[in-house]
Amino acid sequence: MTEKSTVRTREMGAELKTQRESKQLSLREVARRAHWSASKVSGWENGRRISPIDAAIYLAHCGTEAPERARLLELTRPPSELYWVRPYYDQLADPMKSLIIQENLATSVISNSPMALPVMLQTEDYVRTVYELSGRYTAGRLKQLIQSRLDRQQLLQRRNPPHCTYFVYEHTLRSVLRDPALMHEQLQYLVLATNLPHCTIRVVPLSAPPYHLVGSRFTIMEFDDHPPVAYEETFAAALFIDERVAVEAFYVLRTRLEEAALSERASRELLVRLAEEFDLMTT
Repeated sequence: MTEKSTVRTREMGAELKTQRESKQLSLREVARRAHWSASKVSGWENGRRISPIDAAIYLAHCGTEAPERARLLELTRPPSELYWVRPYYDQLADPMKSLIIQENLATSVISNSPMALPVMLQTEDYVRTVYELSGRYTAGRLKQLIQSRLDRQQLLQRRNPPHCTYFVYEHTLRSVLRDPALMHEQLQYLVLATNLPHCTIRVVPLSAPPYHLVGSRFTIMEFDDHPPVAYEETFAAALFIDERVAVEAFYVLRTRLEEAALSERASRELLVRLAEEFDLMTT
């Protein structure tokens, strides 16, 4: 039976491949140097678990420098089969990078954002203002985080993106972040996003049950070759959840949101109307 991959082993596989390609080495060349079969190396790069010793040998043949090698070898430590925490305050951990790797492997992404707009649909000004409100980042770190989020948005522009469904909340859309001009630009951006064939935006109206009190910001990612994974954000860390029963709980809330949210057409009409209202506030 094929060994099941996890979020952690898939990230390690993506990192190994990146190291190999950065040195312009073919998969077969790495296999030849280490006396491995090409299928074994391919399996590791596609998310099969790799031992710390094999990972160290692989990285050595790629010429990976010591600090980066140490960071990557942390990924080979025995993980929980249920979840994986990525702390925001650990300089070695970049949960946004971890999320980007999983999203780029996914065929479908379902996002619920009760208290802020989905990261993938935020303008640069919106991103910056949200981070500034937290008051916990230096100017240099803030710039890095903003760029990381903007880089993540390239997913929607790639050739074959996953189908993305975003649940946004009317109370969030009506909340003025900094000033009406910023919100006008942000709402216009959302309206344009509704024209993307692979992007669905559903607005949870004020009249719906208060689901923002039930669920946190989470993302469900579905894959062709792996079980679905849930990703949940807190103030201090990101949580990747592989356990099937736990992931199914997110699907239950997704079903309720689908029942409560406005249709795609009605959602777009509300976004247009709110953009016009914010525009009037700026004059």
